[in-house]
Amino acid sequence: MQKKILIEGMTCGHCEGRIKKALEEICGVVFAQVSAADNQAVVKLAHEVDDEKFVSAVDEAGYKVVSLD
Repeated sequence: MQKKILIEGMTCGHCEGRIKKALEEICGVVFAQVSAADNQAVVKLAHEVDDEKFVSAVDEAGYKVVSLD
């Protein structure tokens, strides 16, 4: 199971690293692949995770979730 998250505000590899770390700290997240070029993160999940946890993690890292799929 996976989620695709569109994120606003990423500009570089440092941004990718901050968001990857924030997402991978969420219980249930196995792996996060983050791309500033595509303004998105693809998150592999071990089990269902509430969307609000992704929004909060990205927000706390200093970025904004535009949409979740």
